[in-house]
Amino acid sequence: MLKHPLTRRQVLAFGGSALALGTLRALAQPKEEVLRLGVVLPSQPRSGLERAVVEAARMGLEMGRDEYGFNASLVGQRLEVLLRTASDAQAAVREAERLVGSEEVYALVGGFGGQAEALSRLAEQRRVLFLNIGSPFDRLRQEACGRYTFHLEASAAMYLDALAAWFIQAGFRNWFVVYEDGAEGQSLYQRARKSLLERHFGAREAGRASVSPSRPDFRSALEGIRRAQPQVVLLLLGAEAQLAFLSQYEAARLGAAVTGFPYPEAQTRAFFAASRSRAPRAGAGHRAVLWEAKLDAYGARELNARFRERFKKPMDPPAWAGYQSVKLLFEAASFGGSLEGPRLVSYLENPTTVFDVHKGIGVSFRPWDHQLRQSLYLIKINPQARDDWDLAGLVGELPAIYRPGTDPIERLDQLGDLRRDSRCRFGGGR
Repeated sequence: MLKHPLTRRQVLAFGGSALALGTLRALAQPKEEVLRLGVVLPSQPRSGLERAVVEAARMGLEMGRDEYGFNASLVGQRLEVLLRTASDAQAAVREAERLVGSEEVYALVGGFGGQAEALSRLAEQRRVLFLNIGSPFDRLRQEACGRYTFHLEASAAMYLDALAAWFIQAGFRNWFVVYEDGAEGQSLYQRARKSLLERHFGAREAGRASVSPSRPDFRSALEGIRRAQPQVVLLLLGAEAQLAFLSQYEAARLGAAVTGFPYPEAQTRAFFAASRSRAPRAGAGHRAVLWEAKLDAYGARELNARFRERFKKPMDPPAWAGYQSVKLLFEAASFGGSLEGPRLVSYLENPTTVFDVHKGIGVSFRPWDHQLRQSLYLIKINPQARDDWDLAGLVGELPAIYRPGTDPIERLDQLGDLRRDSRCRFGGGR
């Protein structure tokens, strides 16, 4: 239990003056309180693209640890971010068990590399928070949801709704969808249809094709696209398969615009460079992202500048997610009044609990599936870029939260599944 948690009003009142610093030190407890966060990341990335994701997340976590570790020290606390790596989901659970048991962390962070669902189940068993920063799969927000799991990463439904909204508003009405065989691919395809045909009226499905995830031969899909003549092709494929498709699509000289599902591996500068290289024309299209290093409003300019100064790289979305996970969980510990899982869950579920994630307005978690409400962004890959910074150009924000006459929360809830569509039923007690 935190002895004297600070209120947000107190923190804002302190500001950065010398007097404020003295006041904060006066409030420090004689015995230092230790706040421990546990992070689990993949130890053996399956590709160069996944390696880029893990490295970006690690940098964001490091910067968050240092910045909020300093804040913690001002109020007599010590913030520790304990990083562990695991080769697969089973190993991730073993590492998380040790973090919860031996290290007594009050929250877990992770979810990349197929580890999210296993970590979520462990969180339920141990009644400890798990903040998912790596998996967009809707299943984790639907039938496999957990009381102790919260999602900083956007959901697949949010990404698909955002893409559909922008392309349809831009006049792209006829769609061809390419998706992978199997349950995950079918789920993405069905949700994409909902975005196109129910959530955003005016679009039609010109055609579709399913492909084997293990053998990316797209000849049949390319022939279907040639016959259907859509305006846009949506790739519901993994990042590596998207690159393989783009290469074959470029060679086929087809003219429709191409976009792809924004898995974390498909949101980094490494992916943008590969996409442009494989397909200079088709691979330089529009993409949805969780964050963009060129954002310069809402305090984003300063955050992006600090990251770039420190690491000499743009702040890709996984780095932003790593940083914000530390910020959010530190604030939850500071303002929630307790490090106990049930109390933290109640604090995060409270509609009055808001967080500044440098996206404009204070954001909150949806109570029905624990998904963070937030804006997404549309970028365009620059085929003439000479360095990493210029690989992406910021096009816009999705949705436009400041449209006159609308409530920002209602606007944000236009992305993703609404309460009436939710299959999440939090089991057990608190």
